[in-house]
Amino acid sequence: MQDLVLKAGFGRTDITPELGTYLTGYGDYDRPAEKVLDPLHATAIVLEQGGKRAAIVALDWCFVCEQHTNTIRQAITEKTGLTPEHIQLSCSHTHSAPHTRLRKTISGGVSHIENGRAYVVSIIPKIVEAVQQACDSLTSCKVGFAQTESLTGVNRRAVHVDGAVSFEGGPDDVFDSTMTVVHFKDAASGDNRGIIVHYGAHNTALGATREVSRDWCGIMKDRVESQFKAPVLFLNGSEGDTGPRTNVVRPSGRLNAGGGDGIESAREVGYRAATDAIRALISIREFRRELPLSVRTFNLDLLYQKLPTTEEALEMRKTEGVMRDYADMVLAIADQPVRTALNFRMTIIALGPLAILPLPGEVFSSISLRLRGASPFQHTLVCSQSNGTNAYLVDREGVARGGYETKTRLRFGPYIFVDDIDDVIVKNGSGFLAQIEKEHGVR
Repeated sequence: MQDLVLKAGFGRTDITPELGTYLTGYGDYDRPAEKVLDPLHATAIVLEQGGKRAAIVALDWCFVCEQHTNTIRQAITEKTGLTPEHIQLSCSHTHSAPHTRLRKTISGGVSHIENGRAYVVSIIPKIVEAVQQACDSLTSCKVGFAQTESLTGVNRRAVHVDGAVSFEGGPDDVFDSTMTVVHFKDAASGDNRGIIVHYGAHNTALGATREVSRDWCGIMKDRVESQFKAPVLFLNGSEGDTGPRTNVVRPSGRLNAGGGDGIESAREVGYRAATDAIRALISIREFRRELPLSVRTFNLDLLYQKLPTTEEALEMRKTEGVMRDYADMVLAIADQPVRTALNFRMTIIALGPLAILPLPGEVFSSISLRLRGASPFQHTLVCSQSNGTNAYLVDREGVARGGYETKTRLRFGPYIFVDDIDDVIVKNGSGFLAQIEKEHGVR
């Protein structure tokens, strides 16, 4: 059927920053780049069918804030005609990339904000170019899907006997271990066109060096690409509570789960991920041409907790550290209208048995697992750090346990998501998926 002819195109450009650009992650604002270990990329796929088009741009960044998302989307639209909301910007979450957020890091400091802004402005044309390449290379494709279990990641929220949570890997603790691959081939020639690899784990195996790097996902992509001679888009899944599974053992006997021991850790994790991705790719036996494509945008209201009163904020200011900084952010908006929710415009891209859901933060594993369990789609990919960044999207257990991810919600602005934000996301997201199933079916 003509209306089910699927076209796909891929593009890639180099978005490596100049030396001296401040790197982000690890809460460190004083980390100017002194060396490029490996280049950062913008890798794009554009899908087209029956007049519908959508793009996914995988950026080797830690995150992308809403303001930059809007600016980049508009620049892409002006060049390609793509609808802005049909452009998904997803970050690999490498902590060895520039600071691409218009708020300061956890450790403070402001000079890196303007430094990062200048970098983003300078690199937007390269991001647009990647999407334009994808548009220019659109060709009829057939697609294969597979998934496998991977121990690339590890639950990084070890719970101790006394109930305290630490930044350590519990080797047997629960996390989302599913890796999904999507393989695009030229419908006529059978040549490899491009690959999507989806998996959830922090890109923090390298550690807080002053080296620009894609971290372990770059090593994974390079290895897979060397075998299939096609670009790989990496989409990071529920990485909020998942670290890279390095073999660095801490004094407690648990794994380090982030920070690593430098390039050896990155290589170790990257090659493990590549092995799993290649195993999944060569297991694909069926490549299908007539797959329905849906691109639907929904309003997802991510609810906020009630703000402290001015009196409560003034009392908080008498403390030191995080609470004092949070109080200052609350007081700074005292004369502004109160917001009750972040209205996130979620554009879901569905292709046959695949559904891709972007979320603007670091998603906890239980959210991904619950959405996948409720989804009518065989492959449901929740993507962290997509089209915005708003701290950790913590589940209720994480809130109750506490720990770093819960505490740092105070660092991302005066508004904090409600404690049951996981239920909000799962209820609404599963409803959106059900609507799409009615529209195009699951094949």
